[in-house]
Amino acid sequence: MIETGPPLRRTQAQRREGTIEALLEATVTCLTHRGYAATSTAAVCAEAGVSQGALFRHFPTRQALLVATAGRVATRNVEAFRATVGADVETVDDVAAVLAHLRRAVLSPANQTWRELLVAARADAGLRAALVPARESLQAQMLDAATDLWGDRLGPADLAAVLSIVVNMLDGMAFSALDPDPTAAPGRTVERALRLLAEMIVHHYPQETP
Repeated sequence: MIETGPPLRRTQAQRREGTIEALLEATVTCLTHRGYAATSTAAVCAEAGVSQGALFRHFPTRQALLVATAGRVATRNVEAFRATVGADVETVDDVAAVLAHLRRAVLSPANQTWRELLVAARADAGLRAALVPARESLQAQMLDAATDLWGDRLGPADLAAVLSIVVNMLDGMAFSALDPDPTAAPGRTVERALRLLAEMIVHHYPQETP
């Protein structure tokens, strides 16, 4: 019989990281299911099973907690996108598949965090300013991912423009649940829109000389 000693106690750093992780995950859950206005520090603590005193030791304000959550979700979404998308964007079908992956990420429950905060920031100058670093970090990560995919096919100016079109189109789709063609099969109009966008991107690839 193999004797086992008592379980190892977590270090202070591990306990700290565990508490922060629980708070950030709870904030995502609250924002997704309750919305911005109802995501209070009390609601987050109840969801995380953490005291408010513990919350404020790590995040001095509700705003700091929300901004940290937005940054965590952004990094996680970009990492998940990189993990699920290959490097092959040679054809229209390839690019359409990449855009479909992006759309699923944008529509994910976790990404609802960003939508809730961006809408709230329109009427809250403090939140709007606090989100700037997180938004800049997300844009930089997205540009890096786009460069890895299309850097050898699109010039820097075109790459930034394509990224802007893709992001704004997908964000617009996320905010609007209405299909402009109610007679189409569910999702058909969106699929066609993504394919048209894929065709536009591939059309800008450098032409091979015979």
